[in-house]
Amino acid sequence: MIDFRYHIVSIVAIFFALGAGVVLGAGPLKGTASQVVADQADRDRQALEQARADAIQAKSLDKYRDDYVAKVTAGLTDGKLAGQKIAIVTVPNADGDMTNALQESIEKAGAQVTTRVALDAKLFDQGQRQLIEPLVNELVTPDITFPADSNTYQRAGLILARGVLAHDNAKTFDAESTKILSGLTDSKLVSVKPTPKDRANLVVVVAAKPPTPVPDNSSYADTVDFVEGLDLGSSGAVVAGVPESAQNGGMLKALRGDNDATKIVSSVDVANMPSGQATVVFALVEQAGGKAGQYGGVDAKNGVAPPAVQAKEN
Repeated sequence: MIDFRYHIVSIVAIFFALGAGVVLGAGPLKGTASQVVADQADRDRQALEQARADAIQAKSLDKYRDDYVAKVTAGLTDGKLAGQKIAIVTVPNADGDMTNALQESIEKAGAQVTTRVALDAKLFDQGQRQLIEPLVNELVTPDITFPADSNTYQRAGLILARGVLAHDNAKTFDAESTKILSGLTDSKLVSVKPTPKDRANLVVVVAAKPPTPVPDNSSYADTVDFVEGLDLGSSGAVVAGVPESAQNGGMLKALRGDNDATKIVSSVDVANMPSGQATVVFALVEQAGGKAGQYGGVDAKNGVAPPAVQAKEN
């Protein structure tokens, strides 16, 4: 009975409020209420216009910054990679526009991009892991020596390195390279375009944004091992990513947490910006000189970029 009386009172209160609203709407407060609504609408319109103006200004400033940096750094990187041959390797879901911008920066610095290799997600699928080791053993060539303590993915990286990379830039794409790339592409683990005429001596690995939800950092452990293999089979490797890739769940975060990897592999976490693309060029120069560093804006141990003097000396 108490619940029933409660509902009756509630319903009566609602009808009373509605009735009062009708009376007020038709009475002396009608104009005031309309003005309040009109004033609020005007304020909302002004706020929206201001937000739009701020967004346009911010976009313009971002474009100015990027254009300015691109023009300034173009002169700094000119010729820095002259005579170098570079392969670009993209991990699954790497950004295509950023990859194109990196290639353009590398070529403007005087290097030749020999090929682009796209790694398929199947390569790092835990369900496929047991198939990788037999394939690695099948594709190994007489001139590949695996380090005694190497694991499956480091060896797989070395196998791909033997296909498209070398320790100097005078190695041609040979029969062993053909065998390796045929085995990897037939297994749908990688795609290669174009088929290179020469093997590169340096490699840029393009990282992707971490997926949502953000995975554990260890999810990129195999990828980091693979990159170590690429580095061991060449004159050096630089991993390029966006700032998110250096945060929890990102590939660069995983790389920078591996002490062995950071001794030989470089990384740049702002490769989506012209300044970061220039930093990738300088990091490649540094790698060619036998040094490695972690650069960018997110927990980058070695600062924003290699020292200018060091880049000039190399």
